[in-house]
Amino acid sequence: MICGIPTLMEYSDPDVLAAFCAEQGFGFVEMNMTFPWFQPGCLAADTVRTLSRKYGIGFTLHLHDQVNPFEFSPDIRQGFLENVRWAMRFARELNLPRITMHLLPGTYSSINGVKTYLCAHCQDTYLGCVRAFRDLVGKELSGCSTVFCIENTSGFLPFHRQAVRMLLESERFGLTFDIGHSFRSGGADERFILEHKNRICHFHIHDCDVKANHLGFGEGQLDVARYLKLAEGLGATVVAEVKESGALIRSRQYMIRNQLWKTPDGSIPVRHHSGGEAEK
Repeated sequence: MICGIPTLMEYSDPDVLAAFCAEQGFGFVEMNMTFPWFQPGCLAADTVRTLSRKYGIGFTLHLHDQVNPFEFSPDIRQGFLENVRWAMRFARELNLPRITMHLLPGTYSSINGVKTYLCAHCQDTYLGCVRAFRDLVGKELSGCSTVFCIENTSGFLPFHRQAVRMLLESERFGLTFDIGHSFRSGGADERFILEHKNRICHFHIHDCDVKANHLGFGEGQLDVARYLKLAEGLGATVVAEVKESGALIRSRQYMIRNQLWKTPDGSIPVRHHSGGEAEK
């Protein structure tokens, strides 16, 4: 199991973030395109290669949190798609093993106190956008090892589940299992994701409780060790998704205490959907 770190607000210089990652013995940095310093105009493939060689670490990519390639407005959807195309080509050039994306709920109306989501009301149109996106990703990532992972956030709605099933028809897609998000949404995401256990390629692991999210390992209500062992058994990559450096250091100490810490060699295993062994 290779464990990495998320983008941290306290380190706006990618070189400093990469140095922290290496100093603490983590294996990779997940570059989150929500942050200004990881925008296409600021991020060059040569820079990432240099950091990887300099510090002996890898990288994964997280799309902007609000990217929605299933947006109903064609002009707005096209803007999102261009951003995702850039990310896929960037990942392909660098042989990044993971791209992670959220599924957004979209607009809703409250009718007699009940939320009615536009994506559910116009489900055929929504799923048409999903199908087109699945095919686009399949074309862009054909022949490379990058897996496009869908992350659970605030609870998959029924139309999200249909979208996930459709996307997983392509071997280029996998799942990012965020255990804290699942806990905060009542555990329904976990049941659904484990139905597709062989497609879990990536984990976002953080502790949480009913009041707070993204806590350090062992600082909340989750059995973090159980999920780390699950990730190891699946040959999945893991992001210790806590939001500040002190919590990351404490999380590393938690893994050492629980004999779950392994010194990375700078490579990241690629999960095969067929259930085969991970490769480096």
